[in-house]
Amino acid sequence: FSHYPTDYLNSAPAFLANLSNASQHDILYLGGHRHNVDNTTTRPILPNRNWVVGGGGGWGCDGSSQGFLVGTVGEDYRVDTYAELVSHDVCCPPLPPPPSTTTQSSPPRDIPTIV
Repeated sequence: FSHYPTDYLNSAPAFLANLSNASQHDILYLGGHRHNVDNTTTRPILPNRNWVVGGGGGWGCDGSSQGFLVGTVGEDYRVDTYAELVSHDVCCPPLPPPPSTTTQSSPPRDIPTIV
């Protein structure tokens, strides 16, 4: 798991190559940073798998796939995953209009004259 999805790791080709190595074990890499849930916008690490798991509203809604990732561990210890998505409008409702920025001038005041 990392804060960054695999498409942010292009400057670390050896690390990406190791994520793609399944000779000793399967790798399920989970990254965040973007506010979306998908396995299509990441850099592939085949034969292993990876997901962006930063969706769900809150801070931001960068993409249209909002929700969370479900993972089930089988008796063979393989983790099967799928996205449980919700409507974008439910997770990321439209923002309310900003407050009015017009300023009202104060009525003139009587300023005492100093003699």
